Amino acid sequence: MARDVNAGGTLQALRERDFALLWSGQTVSSLGDGIFTIALAIVTLEVDHSPSGIALVFAARAIPSVLLALVGGVVVDRVSRRLVLLTSDAIRGVAVGVTGLLISRGELRLWELIVMAAIFGSADSFFGPASTTIVPELLSPEQFVGGNALSQMSTQLTQGLVGPAIGGFVVAAIGAAWSFGFDAASFLISAVCLTVMRSRSRSVASEQSPLEDARQGLRYVWKHHWLFYTIVGAALANFFGMAPLSVLLPLFVRETLHASALDLGLVFAAGGASGIIASLVVARLGSPRRVVSVLWIAYAASGAAIAAMAFATNVVVTGLFTALEVGLMLYGDVLWFSMMQRLVPHEVLGRVSSLVYLFAFSLGPLGILFGGVAATALGIRHAIFLCGLISGLICVAVLFVPGVLDPERVPNLDTSLGTETRRAGVDETPDPS
Repeated sequence: MARDVNAGGTLQALRERDFALLWSGQTVSSLGDGIFTIALAIVTLEVDHSPSGIALVFAARAIPSVLLALVGGVVVDRVSRRLVLLTSDAIRGVAVGVTGLLISRGELRLWELIVMAAIFGSADSFFGPASTTIVPELLSPEQFVGGNALSQMSTQLTQGLVGPAIGGFVVAAIGAAWSFGFDAASFLISAVCLTVMRSRSRSVASEQSPLEDARQGLRYVWKHHWLFYTIVGAALANFFGMAPLSVLLPLFVRETLHASALDLGLVFAAGGASGIIASLVVARLGSPRRVVSVLWIAYAASGAAIAAMAFATNVVVTGLFTALEVGLMLYGDVLWFSMMQRLVPHEVLGRVSSLVYLFAFSLGPLGILFGGVAATALGIRHAIFLCGLISGLICVAVLFVPGVLDPERVPNLDTSLGTETRRAGVDETPDPS
């Protein structure tokens, strides 16, 4: 398949000093978060033995990430992205460090865990769009795919494989307080890496109110069909596919296949390993010329892998389909974020990124509930097949929506803030939306 960008080597982006510092700091921080997530679950169950306790803590971490997503995007477009990352690291580091201290003193209570989780999630809502939008400041456009692939690879390695394993070992060997302490130290290392970067992105003055900035971001997404329908399609595919699978997969392995907890861990590990491989592949190959078609075909194939999982008769086959599903999804994600960074104007990229996170993932909690209801009503195998089938069909349908393929069909596509028309002799009829 022809490609418009050849990555020229998997680690090419790491030759850029500032990106290498950013990636190194975030990799260490991501490892700390992988350890922290396991420790948080264990500590919560020790403090409050009821299922509602752990649900409240994890909800307190997740909800602010959704509610403050657009606020985070507005701030990121007005303030230095590097400063936002530093502030987020500092806030999360202090919150986790104080909690670790309370654990070591035996004084931790459930409400304090909930507050800490809410602070952590709030800081996350600013970190997400800042980490996406700072990449174009550090890399050239031809390096975007490789840079995003490396970031995905480190996330899969640290949070999907190594981090949880280390977290369980640390908690069992020397106690949960040390796990929280390690995560706090990882944020310090990330902050040091950010501090010594030479790149100093400047604050962007805006004569508009923050509310008008937010509206401008919404209008921008609405007026660009390739962007708007990608976000809608991703939100629906996540609702029917990925989110329910987080509930259905453990049920399938334990209740249908009657496999052990170790088997379940190996199935999840297969997905993490596949994500690492997919990241390396896309970093090596670069972006295909028909990038929109390829990324949605990858997403559709990921849905098909979920549907095929319903026919698995043992853990090995289940692990294989899990690996296919995760690998194809992450392949599409890297292509998508790289395309967005290349086409969306830098001055609105933070708001657009926040809207991607908001709409693509806000339906996740409802999707989890949908998975549970579907499993109860239809049975686990039928629920998995239905969720994968619907998710895959949605991804195929997106390709037929007018305007979605414009980035690969329209020469010199105009994605500026000032006009919504298309150039280079193409029909300039105003967008009907």
